[in-house]
Amino acid sequence: MVKKFASIQPAADPARWGDREARQELGAAVGAEDVDESLTNALIELVDSTDLGGAEFYDRLSTVEAEYGDSAYSQLIFLLCHLRFEPAEAKSHWLSIVEHRAGLERSWGSAIDARVALASYFLHVSRQLESPTIIEMRLLEETRAYAYRDELTGLRNYRFFELYLFHELLRSDQYSSPLALIMLDVDDFKLYNDHFGHSVGNKALAEVGRIISESCRRVDVPARYGGEEFAIILPATPKVGALMVADRTREAIEEELGRGDPERRLTVSAGIAIYPADASSSEELVQRADEALYGAKSKGKNRVELFGENRRSYRRVKARLSGQLIAASSEPHVFTTVDISEGGWRFLTDVELATDSLVDLRVTVPGHDREFNLGGRVVKCELAESGEHDSAIRVVDLSTRDRQTLARYLLELGIS
Repeated sequence: MVKKFASIQPAADPARWGDREARQELGAAVGAEDVDESLTNALIELVDSTDLGGAEFYDRLSTVEAEYGDSAYSQLIFLLCHLRFEPAEAKSHWLSIVEHRAGLERSWGSAIDARVALASYFLHVSRQLESPTIIEMRLLEETRAYAYRDELTGLRNYRFFELYLFHELLRSDQYSSPLALIMLDVDDFKLYNDHFGHSVGNKALAEVGRIISESCRRVDVPARYGGEEFAIILPATPKVGALMVADRTREAIEEELGRGDPERRLTVSAGIAIYPADASSSEELVQRADEALYGAKSKGKNRVELFGENRRSYRRVKARLSGQLIAASSEPHVFTTVDISEGGWRFLTDVELATDSLVDLRVTVPGHDREFNLGGRVVKCELAESGEHDSAIRVVDLSTRDRQTLARYLLELGIS
C-alpha cells in the first residue's frame, strides 16, 4: 500500500527544497491552509471592486486588518505576487510598499496602483522577485487550487500531501508538538470494482472522500493518497486524538456505505502513526502508519490500529538526570529521572506527590550550562520497593528555548 516517495527529513533537503521553485511551490501549496478562507475571499473581493490607486482601497484594507490582524497583509501580498511572509514581516513590507508608492507618485505626478508599487518594491527595493508574471488573480487561484485537488473526490491530492507533510514536520520540530498521520484503505475494493465496474467504483470513492472530509476537524488535512487509499494529516495531535478522528471516520463510512445491500457495502480500515514517537522522517511516518493499516486488515478489516499498539505521542528515552523538585507549600526535594520525553517525565523522589497537582522541575542538562526548568502535572505517584516514590508528570509549561534544548538532548540520547 505504501506509495514510495523521496524521504523528506525534518531538516530541509537542499537538493530538493533549497531552490526557489521548490520553496514557491511549497508556499503555494500550504498558503491556503494557513489562513481563514473568508480572509482570502474578502481580499479578492477588495481587489476586484476597488481602484487600487485610490484612497478607498486603503480604507477598506484597514477594515480587513481590524478583523483579521496582520494576516491580512500576509495573504494580500501572497495573492498579488505569491511571496509568503509571516504576518508581522508582511505588515512591515506593506508599510514600505505604501511609502514606496508615495515616492513613485511624487516622481510620476499621478496616482499609482498598489500592484504597480508592490511589483516595483519587490523588484527594485527588496529584490524578492526576479521575473514576475502578470495573470488574472481569480484565474491564478482557480489554477492553483486545481493543481492540488483530486478531481474525483475533491480532496487534496498526493502532490499536496507530500508537500504539506514536509511543512508540518518542520512545524512539529519547531514547536515540539506531535504530528499524527492516519492512512485509510477501502476494504476489498478490487472485488467491488470488478463486480460493479469502474464507474460505480469511482462514485463510491467520491462518497468515501466526502465522508472523510466531513469527519475531519478543521485543522486536519485529508488527501487521496492513491487508488482506494486515503490519508489524513493531523497537526499538533496526540495519538488519542488521532484515534478519535480515525474511529469517527470509520464509523461514519460504515454507517453510510456499510449497510443495506450486502453486495454494495463498503468499509475502511485505518492505521495511525505519530511523529516523533514512531518515526524520524516523513517517509518513515507513512510506512509506520501503513504497517498499522496492514495490521487492521489482518485482524478482520473495518477497524483502526495504532502502530506498535502504543498510545504515547512522544518517544521516551531512558536518562538519568538529577535536579530539584518544587511542589506547592514544600521545600525543594531531589529527584532522579528514569525516562524522559518532550511530553512527560518519569522520576524517583523521596516526597509523595498528589495526583493532578502541579510541580516544577529544575535540572542542568548535560552539555548546557544554564538551569533547565519545566512545569508538569502529576499523573502517577507510587511507592517503589526502594522506599522512593515512582512518579510521572505530563509537561504543561516549558519555554520555547528550553523545549528546543530538550529536543536536541533527546535526539542526542536517541542517536548514542
